Amino acid sequence: MEFENQKIRLPAVADAFYPGDPKELKLTIQNFFQNVKLPKIKGDILGLIVPHAGYYFSGQTAAFAFKAISQKEIETVVLIGDSHYEYFDGVSVWTKGEWLTPFGRIKVDEKLAQKLISKSSRFFEKDSAHFFEHSLEVQLPFLQTVLKDFKILPIIIGSQNEDWLELAKNLLLITENKNILFLASSDLSHYPSQEDANFYDKKTIEAILKVDPEILDRELRKLEKLNVENCQTFLCAEDAVKTVLTIMKEKKAKGLLLNYSNSGDKSQDKSRVVGYGAIIFYK
Repeated sequence: MEFENQKIRLPAVADAFYPGDPKELKLTIQNFFQNVKLPKIKGDILGLIVPHAGYYFSGQTAAFAFKAISQKEIETVVLIGDSHYEYFDGVSVWTKGEWLTPFGRIKVDEKLAQKLISKSSRFFEKDSAHFFEHSLEVQLPFLQTVLKDFKILPIIIGSQNEDWLELAKNLLLITENKNILFLASSDLSHYPSQEDANFYDKKTIEAILKVDPEILDRELRKLEKLNVENCQTFLCAEDAVKTVLTIMKEKKAKGLLLNYSNSGDKSQDKSRVVGYGAIIFYK
């Protein structure tokens, strides 16, 4: 949307995934943070994996990751997700303007965006891939709560298991010597029983914490062969997570799980749940 000669991405899931009223939203996030107790983290946090369901289900888990970066000086947050609403071949980069939330506007890192799309024909502007996508939007109010004077680089991956490695290599190239946080927006297993989610999500998380996309890939392919009842996926934004893992591996970062939960913790239905993990990478 063009607004006052400025390109603005409007909220798509306010009042659905999270409160649209700023006061209610602020109180909701504050209540999450009050329930967070963090271990001592010795080192700079370089990356996050954060869930992206509605705040009622995954907000408390997400709060662990965001509280860990509270008051950090971060120039740009690179937000990476897999497309849920529009399927296309390649990687969509939002290149200019601002994103609006109930807390106000956030500027897009236009210079970084232009550098990225100049690196490959696989990276391009496709705004429709972002219009209704919730996975990046739900991270923004948390970021606005804990950070100051930051920009964002929103990236949605449309192709499955094709572009993540090239994306990671080019992000490493263009962000060298910059103060960047890399965020992969991803939930864990989808729709197994709570008992199965507790067991199999642990295996996925253990693979992620090895900070190697090839190890994660092998574990996910192994899990898929088990045909766990009702389980549609063990990691919904696999490409986004592999992108961040590749970057973290290059930076020799360590992974740490801060919190795990699943929707069965909030829902009466334990037969079909979604898993959530808050993971940080630090050096």
